[in-house]
Amino acid sequence: MRIPSTPSRRPYGWLLPALAALLPATAFAGPWEVGSTSPGTSRKVKAEVTWKHTDSKDTWARPVLKFAAPLARDLSFEVAAGYGIVEKSNGATRSGAKDFTGKLKWRFVEEGDRRPAWLVEPKFSFDTGSPGIGSGVTTLKTPLRAGKQFGKLRLTAEVSHTHGFAHDYDDLVGYGALLEYAPNPRWIVGVDLLNDRPLHDGGRYHLRGNAAFKYKASKRLELQGLLGRSAENRRGELATSAKFVAAYKF
Repeated sequence: MRIPSTPSRRPYGWLLPALAALLPATAFAGPWEVGSTSPGTSRKVKAEVTWKHTDSKDTWARPVLKFAAPLARDLSFEVAAGYGIVEKSNGATRSGAKDFTGKLKWRFVEEGDRRPAWLVEPKFSFDTGSPGIGSGVTTLKTPLRAGKQFGKLRLTAEVSHTHGFAHDYDDLVGYGALLEYAPNPRWIVGVDLLNDRPLHDGGRYHLRGNAAFKYKASKRLELQGLLGRSAENRRGELATSAKFVAAYKF
């Protein structure tokens, strides 16, 4: 059985939505694993550097380059490609292209005073990466999210299904939540918690969390950072992860 590589081991408010008056008109997607309920409204380019550490290896993506653009008022797309490096604890190193990815974001219910926004975000990861860098299988991950604003807080819940286009791939189901706080128009900070497991084996779950920020440096430039840690991983090693993102709107 082939399982996709993931990091390993170790809500609230009642005010009416007011954050929209504080935040910039165009928001960038965040660095958290649990995503947003907002499709893109302008063209953007992103450059990411990610790092994951386990006892057996350090895995880098430096850089991952992304391009996103709107297709309609409630629909946008994003494509990404990157370069990966794996540094094993025994000194061996491997590098090469990462898998190419493409996704759509469709908000099919807009947020209202008494209802959350609903969005689906199908994402294909194509088996185009170099041996030992790519996943070795084409997958389709389909998260479904609901998000609601409560004053300066925003709560998003997510459920997902990941299907692998290979006979020995165990499909995954996942669920998680994200809590964001916007103290002022430039900053958003937040934490998420996510758990996933094989569809037919609930004992092999992977529970992990992330703390991250988004900083709007200018009207067009946003910087993001993330630190993550596995709480428990029944499918592999415990891991610590980090991410830095620079996003530019044009």
